[in-house]
Amino acid sequence: MYILNDGMNMKAKIAAMERRLEELEMNQMQEVQAISQTPLQAMPCTICRSYEHLVDESPTIPAKREMFGDCNTYNSNWRDHPNFSWKPQPPQYKQHVQALSQASSLEQAMVNLSKFVGDFVGAQKSINAQLNQRIDSVESSLIKRMDEVQNDLSQKIDILQDSISRLANLNTVQEKENSPSQPYQKFHEYP
Repeated sequence: MYILNDGMNMKAKIAAMERRLEELEMNQMQEVQAISQTPLQAMPCTICRSYEHLVDESPTIPAKREMFGDCNTYNSNWRDHPNFSWKPQPPQYKQHVQALSQASSLEQAMVNLSKFVGDFVGAQKSINAQLNQRIDSVESSLIKRMDEVQNDLSQKIDILQDSISRLANLNTVQEKENSPSQPYQKFHEYP
């Protein structure tokens, strides 16, 4: 194994980077040359499918303009067209029926929606009334039950207080019986 000093190692790395950079430049130049050497393909005119001119230069455009006209100008060929007539025409039945059917279908949709909303609100009021009755019933039964429990607890507390006072009285009576009423005296033994 060879050991290179730092200067030699750095020079070797720089040389390797130079070679890699040159390779990349060569590859890039070959790609550019390949792209520039491909011939451009001419696109045909979309109107007449000819390769001799572009779409804007098509010879059929003046005929097309004459036939269809320019939107901003008046075309004398259109003077007999029924949609561009200046005299009033009787309304066409189909358009009138269609307009009426559209209006009636819109009105029908509004009526249906109004009926649906009315039914929904009525049903919701009924449900709300039933729920309110149930809530009131549960509330009254809870209040009644709480009153019963409170009365029961009050009675039991009264009984406990009575029992405690009896025990206290009994205890004081027993203490009086057990305690001497006279001060302590020495008993003398008789010989």
